[in-house]
Amino acid sequence: MGRIAKIARRTFLVGAAAIAGGVAFGYYQYKKPVKNPLKDSLAEGEATFNPYVKIGSDGKITIIAPRAEMGQGIMTTLAALVAEELEVGLDQVTVEHGPASAAYFNSAVMSENAPFAPWEHSAFKDGFRSVMGAFGKIVALQITGGSTSTVDAFDKMRHAGALALEMLKAAAAKELGVDISTLKAERGAIIEPASGKSLTFGQLALKAADIEPPTDIKLKDRKDWKLLGKSQPRVDMRAKVTGAPIFGIDVTLPDMVYGTVKMNPRLGGRMKSYDASKAQAMPGVIKVVEIECQFGHGLGVIADNTWTAFQAADAITVEWGDAPYPADTAGIMGVIDAALAAGGGSA
Repeated sequence: MGRIAKIARRTFLVGAAAIAGGVAFGYYQYKKPVKNPLKDSLAEGEATFNPYVKIGSDGKITIIAPRAEMGQGIMTTLAALVAEELEVGLDQVTVEHGPASAAYFNSAVMSENAPFAPWEHSAFKDGFRSVMGAFGKIVALQITGGSTSTVDAFDKMRHAGALALEMLKAAAAKELGVDISTLKAERGAIIEPASGKSLTFGQLALKAADIEPPTDIKLKDRKDWKLLGKSQPRVDMRAKVTGAPIFGIDVTLPDMVYGTVKMNPRLGGRMKSYDASKAQAMPGVIKVVEIECQFGHGLGVIADNTWTAFQAADAITVEWGDAPYPADTAGIMGVIDAALAAGGGSA
């Protein structure tokens, strides 16, 4: 996790008191190991090594890319981070989004939204960013946005691949009766070059998963990278061009209604007034409701189809009020205000 993982205890304790609302609770939550959500849904013959890697006895390698694919190719990028350290090709892996879990918290989305320009650095500002990154784990934000997916995953997912590989090597060393340092990995197999003997990941998976994970993991040097830094075919390209993925807009349920929102374009902004009479008179419009939350103020439109909801939202006239913070700081200040308010304070 890079700089976030190296956060100084004192820095975190001071920041947690202001942001998380409790020193002891904040530090405990930050240090507490996260549960591996994959353990609850393993198929027969399948093993998991951490929240990002599953390997079956049949040799199937599954990598979890827990950020939403929105055209930016993140499933490929995140899978490559793990595959690079696991010494397998992207053509050998299956990539899944994974379940909703605190294990997939996004620290970077918090630290990179600190109320400072990205190029501004000082002991205080960098410390504040680190505290906000740690806060991301405490509140378990499994979120995609702000161009943070790769930044957040770059170290942690490479470590996930390297950790799984070391456990597979340890299992192979035991099976072959050799020192682990004599083994190497190549496209889904652990090989002992001296004898030419090899064992596949599938043969080793269940035994490797029972081995105590090592605490000292060395990542590959940049000069040895085979996947990272090089253009790769997207792992989901065929599925996309054949229309296989199911998106939210594809889902249809009995008695289903549809909705859209019309919010103040500035985070934290409010409405001064609005007129929804034209929208409410449209056939198919069920209701127009007022929405108010820490991120802003606006309206929601509920209708019997998507198009009608969109048209009704456009028909509403609104006079918007000002946002309480500048646009580039509204998001983070809203989070801080909410946290402080919970503890009886204010920003």
